[in-house]
Order: sequence, then C-alpha cells, then structure tokens
Amino acid sequence: MALSHLADACCGWADDYDVSMELARRWAIKAIACDDGDSWSHWALANYHLYTANHGVALDAFRKGLECNPNDAEVTTDYGLCLSYAGRGEEGIEHARKAMRLNPYHYEWYTSQLGQIYFDTRHYDKAIATFASLRSLDSAVMRIYQAASFAAAGNPQQAQKSVKRALELDAGATLEKWTDPKLAPYGDAAYLEHFRKNLRKAGLRGRA
Repeated sequence: MALSHLADACCGWADDYDVSMELARRWAIKAIACDDGDSWSHWALANYHLYTANHGVALDAFRKGLECNPNDAEVTTDYGLCLSYAGRGEEGIEHARKAMRLNPYHYEWYTSQLGQIYFDTRHYDKAIATFASLRSLDSAVMRIYQAASFAAAGNPQQAQKSVKRALELDAGATLEKWTDPKLAPYGDAAYLEHFRKNLRKAGLRGRA
C-alpha cells in the first residue's frame, strides 16, 4: 500500500500529492511495525524520506532495507537513484548496475532509472543509449530525462521529439511541474538547475 501511494505521488498521478505522501508514510511505518526485518517496508519508508527531501534519513533507511536482504534488486536500484539525488551519482551507477546483475530479468524501470543517473552524472551519450535500449517502457518521466539528455548532448531535434512524446503522455507537463522538488528531489540545487536548464533547452515550456 505504501509503495502504491508513493508511486501515485512521485509519478505525478495523485489528485492530492500531500495526502498520498502521508498515506505512504503511515503504511510504511505500519509495515515496519509488523515486520522490522522486511526489506520492502524499509524501502517504502526510504522513498518517502527521499521525496520529502530528507536524503540522509532516506539513505539510512535504504541501507537498513539492504541489511534485511542484501540481494533485493528493487531496493538496490532505488538506493542507486537516491544516491544520485543526494549528489553521489557515480556511486548510484554502481548500485543501479548491481541491481541489474542481481535480477537479469529486471523490469525496464531499472533501465530508465540508470539512464536518469547517467544524465545526472553528465554521461549524456550513455544516458541516450540507455533510454534507446528500452523495448516497451514509455513513460513521461523517461521521456523528460531523455529530452534533457539530448539537449545536453547538443541534439535539439531529438530533444524536441522527446518533449513532444512527454506531452502526449502527460498533457500537463511543464518545466515547473517536472523540476518541482516533489518530483525531482535533488539535494543539491546545482543538480536541479542542471536538469532545469537542459529541459528548457529541450523546449519544455513553463506555465503560461
């Protein structure tokens, strides 16, 4: 339940972000109270703290989840993303790739998140290649980071195509929405500005 509410909030689907986040927090705490040794309970609480900009607490919760199950690929890949949001993207790459080794038949969102981390760490060609390797995943957040990667790599035409597809998937997509810390919880303002600058270059418009 906690992870469902988090997905609604953090993917921009929730009617009320704050309500979904509070429900996620309550369910995560309840899950930990029921079984403190369950990695997914700590995973849910870690993501709650990440998306409320408590990066240190989030990283501790991820590590607690991995102490419960060091081979949990889902927790490992999200730990990598959290490291990137916390300004430690090179470490994040290591964990994202480790998660793929732990689960060779992983979901494609693992790949999408790795592409995002490559963008954060300025490995634009790797980000573009990683997004291009996706077989079926086609989400607004993926297209947003793909657009930013193309823009940063100096390919405005492809960046604009990615923005167009993002708008088809999310008609309400704006520069303000996708760089809001609620959806892009960067701990370092310079990382958030890097994202914002390249989305602007890609052609994602602000609110009218």
